[in-house]
Amino acid sequence: MTRNPRRRLVKALAVATSAAVLATLAGCSTRPPADEVYLFYMDGSVDTKEFKECVEPNGKGPWQANNNVYTLPTSLRTWNIRPTGGDTDQPIKSSSKPGPDGQPGPEVVVYATAEFYLNTNCDGGVGSPVVQFWEKTGRRYKVSDGDGTFNEGAWRTMLLNTLVPAEEKAIREATRNYTADALDANANGVWKQMEEALGATFLTELKAKTGGDYFCGPTYDRSKKECPPIRISITDVNFADQGIAEARARVFKAEQDAKAALIAAQSQVDVANKLSQAGRDAGYVRLKELETQLESAKACAANPNCTLIVGGTAGVNVTTK
Repeated sequence: MTRNPRRRLVKALAVATSAAVLATLAGCSTRPPADEVYLFYMDGSVDTKEFKECVEPNGKGPWQANNNVYTLPTSLRTWNIRPTGGDTDQPIKSSSKPGPDGQPGPEVVVYATAEFYLNTNCDGGVGSPVVQFWEKTGRRYKVSDGDGTFNEGAWRTMLLNTLVPAEEKAIREATRNYTADALDANANGVWKQMEEALGATFLTELKAKTGGDYFCGPTYDRSKKECPPIRISITDVNFADQGIAEARARVFKAEQDAKAALIAAQSQVDVANKLSQAGRDAGYVRLKELETQLESAKACAANPNCTLIVGGTAGVNVTTK
């Protein structure tokens, strides 16, 4: 029987197409990297999206067709306010403690650091912290695209509209409890006192901005499912007005110079008083006479033309030839 070559070609193409489809399907399964978690959403009717599942870091996700994959970070994140090299170089400006007349104290600028994790706990599915963060905050700021790409710029915008205002309000409330001089000098550890005081306000404001407790402190451990609170660390406080800072520095220098001058003058007075008292003491007078005689004897011993005569009262007379 003669075989139809056209039929063989069609059959070969069908087998090749099936193999290509299988390879494509196999390649569509997704694996998040070690520092990301994936949220899978299925497309529903009328542009609705329904949460399907979380995929843990390095875990294997489902086939991506008809799914939207949203990526969220599991790594430590920061918001560092530093003159250089931070997330922003703009410090938080605030008033210090009001004076006796009720007028606000001099303004200060505060540099601070917040280190935190996103709470990526997925226990409970759609009701879990990570999914609720995405539903209430992440989606609104588009911190991830549906193709699994994390958007750093959108994440920064999200922080500028949630974490940063909460931090600003808490710090501005705290600085009004201390004088500008104390804040500038960190007198009696006021920075640490301020850190402890501003925590409650900061967390309350952050929860209000994001819709829940979605950020954890730097000791967060995903495996333990616990979410310690974020803490803000004060790294520096300065006078906002450089002129005030320079004037304070001049006053401090003048004060230190005056103290040094006073100490030197007091020392001289003390020495004079001691010498005056000693001069009226017979023993002191006798000691000085003996010291003088000793020096004369040393000088005479060095001169071959000198004659040393010691009197009966141990007095010393020196004559030269």
